[in-house]
Amino acid sequence: MNYGLKRYNQNTANAMSPRQVESMAFGQTIALLKNASDHKKRIHALSMNQKLWSAVLREVGMESNDTPEVVKNDLLKLAVWSTRYSIRAMLHDLPLKPLIDVNQDMLDGLRDTSSAKTVDPSQQGNFKLSVA
Repeated sequence: MNYGLKRYNQNTANAMSPRQVESMAFGQTIALLKNASDHKKRIHALSMNQKLWSAVLREVGMESNDTPEVVKNDLLKLAVWSTRYSIRAMLHDLPLKPLIDVNQDMLDGLRDTSSAKTVDPSQQGNFKLSVA
């Protein structure tokens, strides 16, 4: 079953634009953070948030990334802040709202600048971030 789900998610991701995949990933992470009602869900949501922002760090750091330097620098700062805050939130009972707000700002920005079809939030449950 797990293999089939991974293949489905790969096929779904391949059919989407990079911007749609990014929007979906931020939307799913926001949902996880908002629904972190117990310790286990909280740790899972924070772990997924770290993975999301680690992916942002990797993408921004690639030489082939043609994003303007000022945007790259801002994304790097956000990514570092978000990953550090996630770690502190795992260790202490820090509120998740700052992470939710930053992720929501990113999602709004992805949607505002997207020339592609906007991802319907009700469809976000159809795609899962990989747990690598």
